[in-house]
Amino acid sequence: MAAMTAGSDSTRGLVLVVDDSQEMRSLIGDVLAEDGFEVRTAASGDRALSLMAERRPDLVITDLLMPGMNGFALRGEMLHRKELAQVPVVVLSAFWQRPSETLDVVDVIAKPLDLDRLLAVVRHALEGTDAGAAVHQEPRGRRRDAGRIKQEA
Repeated sequence: MAAMTAGSDSTRGLVLVVDDSQEMRSLIGDVLAEDGFEVRTAASGDRALSLMAERRPDLVITDLLMPGMNGFALRGEMLHRKELAQVPVVVLSAFWQRPSETLDVVDVIAKPLDLDRLLAVVRHALEGTDAGAAVHQEPRGRRRDAGRIKQEA
């Protein structure tokens, strides 16, 4: 359950990525860090709440189906905590097909992920950019830039 942070002091916001898949956390973390966001990661809802107690994120991206505290329970817990209730949440799911309003989240993004769409949704949620226009921009290179990401214990 490592957390990642971008190496730069000036970022576009802190995003917490919650997924039980290390590969998914790394992939999303790399893409967001490359775009200038600070990223922390958690492998479970419980770990995510611990990280949020240390520092409130600007946005949470969470998988729905995880062992232990899943994404449904995590969002519910956030809504019951005054300091976390207004944090925007983006849900990732291979199975959930209902509108985002059902979960009180910004958006539900289907797996397998469209990374450009995810990035556009994050930008829109944090910066108010036009998510539709951002999806139609020229594709960016998706190379891993390990020099900009630091693993934390």
